Amino acid sequence: MKKFFAMICACGIFLTGCAGDENISAPKSVTNKINLHAAKDGIYTVESSLDENIGKSVLTLTIRDKKIIAAEFAGYDLFGKLKDENYGSLASTVADYQKAQAAVDATKIYPAQLVETQDLSKVDAISGATISYEQFIETTKRAVEEAGK
Repeated sequence: MKKFFAMICACGIFLTGCAGDENISAPKSVTNKINLHAAKDGIYTVESSLDENIGKSVLTLTIRDKKIIAAEFAGYDLFGKLKDENYGSLASTVADYQKAQAAVDATKIYPAQLVETQDLSKVDAISGATISYEQFIETTKRAVEEAGK
């Protein structure tokens, strides 16, 4: 029995050691770092890329003394209408409506987390709001870049 257990452990270690590195992704903290050292005081408004399914987002960052003191993030549907409590109400299923509303909720949560932590890598993605999260990451990086010019 001991030999059997030892063999199972050895196989597990061997298979783990043989796994390729192609599935290892960079930690969020590395890929989503922002640097406010060069940021100038001001208010910066940036629009995300348009997602063909859900629309776009707009972020406004207020920076003072190398800190983000305020952030506002809003999503707009493909027709340019602000996403609100009615967004997704015409969805075919309750699950689709709930997912749409998760994205609306995220527009409040993401900027609050950023202001609180001052660290984009500590902003947690919300299930059902992945595209909004990606748009938030994109716009934050662009706004900070703009503030550094």
